[in-house]
Amino acid sequence: MPVRFIQITDTHVAETPQSLFYSYSTGGALNAVLKQIAENDCHGVLFIAQTGDVIVSFRRPKSYDCVKSIYGLRGSPAALGPLTISAEGLNLPWYYAPGNTDERSQCLARLFPNSSPTRFFNYCWELQGTRFLSLDWGASGVDAYTLEPETFAWLKKQLERRIPTIIFTHHPPVQVGVEYFDKMTPPDLNRLHELIASSSVIAIFHGHTHYPWENRIDQIPVFGTGSVAPRISLHDSTRLVLEIHPPQYRVVTVNEDGSVTASIHEVPLQF
Repeated sequence: MPVRFIQITDTHVAETPQSLFYSYSTGGALNAVLKQIAENDCHGVLFIAQTGDVIVSFRRPKSYDCVKSIYGLRGSPAALGPLTISAEGLNLPWYYAPGNTDERSQCLARLFPNSSPTRFFNYCWELQGTRFLSLDWGASGVDAYTLEPETFAWLKKQLERRIPTIIFTHHPPVQVGVEYFDKMTPPDLNRLHELIASSSVIAIFHGHTHYPWENRIDQIPVFGTGSVAPRISLHDSTRLVLEIHPPQYRVVTVNEDGSVTASIHEVPLQF
């Protein structure tokens, strides 16, 4: 049977649902996203994966409590996932791959209190013959990331087993063609590409840029999804300008033949 899931990314929720992120209600935007998902009978998905930056800043860890409230997260797993979303009448597993606004020890303490301490949120799960990997390079408080040896070794070990695999990660594992973002990627990115290109990975999903992209590593599709939070303008390279766009999420289907179809859904700016 096909496996279907939703990717959400870069919500940047603050301490309360009413708190503003550059005059924008990120909590209200996330509420609107969940409402639309519920109104569409969850699009028939089996789970939701968020690819990082669930909170506004690693310096504001109380924001995790607000995330928990907005999502209606339930459960206390002994390992890193999943929690269960109950907001808007949903009943969906929620998996998390953290980003650079995350403070991992506080994320663990507030969302996964029964999990063992860990520096990286590297873990996996399987559904109907497909393996899903949360890949965490550990960047916190900085935009750039490096191919951390511990995470690279973990990924290499996982990929020794050849099974159709989806990777969720925060930073784009490719250059997207915009200098502002591309300068954040590590100089030895080709090493990661060589590992993935020879593996059984069938698709990769990332966040961080706040924009939707479709790129490739060899023949493997790499999808970036638009954020729930505002985006950095691509039209003014001389200064930091934020733009408000409709929040996005992506509905993905892993088909029986191993192909992947992915569609963007936008939420009207009515919150």
